[in-house]
Amino acid sequence: MRYLIYARVSPRGSDFDRETSISMQIEYCKQYITLKGGIVADIRSDEFFSGKDTNRPAFKSILDELDKGTAEWDCLIVYKLSRMSRSLKDGALIFEKLFQNGKGFVCATENYDFSSPAGRAMLGMMQVFNQFEREQTAENTRNKMISIASRGEWPVGKPPFGYKRGAKKDNKLYIDEKKAQIVRNIFDMYISSEYTITDILRKYKNLTSASSVWYMLRNRTYLGKIIYAGKEYQGKHDPIISEAVFNAAQNLHPKTSDDDGYQDRPKAQTYPYLLTGIFYCHCGARMTPKAAKSGQFNYYTCRNHDCRFSVPAPKVEEALLKYLQSIKISDESIQKAYAIIKKDEAAVHAQHQPEINQLNISLRIAEDEMENIISQIIKGNLTEAIQARLNARSEVLENEIEDLKNKIAIRMKAFESHDAADMEYIVQLLKNFQALKLEDFNTDPIQAKQVINAFIGEIVIKKDLECQIYPAKSSPNIQKWLRQLDSNQRPSG
Repeated sequence: MRYLIYARVSPRGSDFDRETSISMQIEYCKQYITLKGGIVADIRSDEFFSGKDTNRPAFKSILDELDKGTAEWDCLIVYKLSRMSRSLKDGALIFEKLFQNGKGFVCATENYDFSSPAGRAMLGMMQVFNQFEREQTAENTRNKMISIASRGEWPVGKPPFGYKRGAKKDNKLYIDEKKAQIVRNIFDMYISSEYTITDILRKYKNLTSASSVWYMLRNRTYLGKIIYAGKEYQGKHDPIISEAVFNAAQNLHPKTSDDDGYQDRPKAQTYPYLLTGIFYCHCGARMTPKAAKSGQFNYYTCRNHDCRFSVPAPKVEEALLKYLQSIKISDESIQKAYAIIKKDEAAVHAQHQPEINQLNISLRIAEDEMENIISQIIKGNLTEAIQARLNARSEVLENEIEDLKNKIAIRMKAFESHDAADMEYIVQLLKNFQALKLEDFNTDPIQAKQVINAFIGEIVIKKDLECQIYPAKSSPNIQKWLRQLDSNQRPSG
């Protein structure tokens, strides 16, 4: 029988809840398979993933194989049932898929046969207990946090700006006087008619952001309260803001239907803003999208509060799209680009493949030796001295195998950027770009953004509204095939 080994360690690591490491789970499963006279068809693992759902790369690959009917193994084996899932719903899902595909299931340390009616009944009971354990743990944690909050102490996370926590296991909040004075100044400036939010951000630009200021102005912790799980408790800490000042600030907040402190302007959000992320001001700061008059006016403005340079979005975008339209790419240039990428791919393969082959050979030798040691240990009849030497050697081999696998994975990454599908994508992008028209950008802003991000790395606008355009650098081949374009047909940046 061909076995697929699956192992998992939770985000808290192998030292939590008596979990064993990934390598130890795999080794135990291998010993079980050897005793049963089976064959290891594949090994998959998820390290630092919770078992509360199926959102795990290796586990999802198993489900995909079962869905497609491409599983080339006969039985799934895990160290413990909880390593596969702690959710009743997820457990039922995978067992249904296993049975539909005629696959078996084994727990190496919980010797259950889930192919029989009695085994399936036992499976259901164990899954219920696994889910109960997870939910009970979550409930206990939540109750503990509520207990701390009800005592007037800070339950979890980083304290609000202006407060600090005490020594270890001391959950009471203490005033950080230097930061608390900044909080008082922000409240005083906000309720004063002489200052705006922009003035506050300009004064404390290195300490806070707009979202942090809005959160601060609505945070009742500064009144000496503790808010947790939707309830308010009287805190043990001293207030930083008086009730009168806090209420005055609340009366000045924009009237919105949400709790974020920002006015909802749906019309302003419909404009596509094609240059988001690549548009920079002459001062070096990024230009960010803005809208006015409920979206009637759309523009980019500098994030530097000391600069605040702005430019109408349609004007600069139309100029850039006309520039892109003026670029001419011949069929010959596309063929040259394709040839360059193919040549680079061949060179990378030639450079790394011999070393990868040698590493794979070393890996097989080490794994064979490990299998031999495990076989000798299982058979028994060994003296203590021999068994000690075998155990010591197995530890060395385990580290060696892990190191070889890591080296192979690192070298295989060299092929990722030279994948054939990526090459076809680049060539197709060139062909699509060649056929684009200016009106296409107006009707399909998503396509416009894709083309802009593929060809443009940065755009810097000067005070006289002239723009300096820099080509994209994200792709390792972008500069090479750009140089293959007909230079006499391309306008300079």
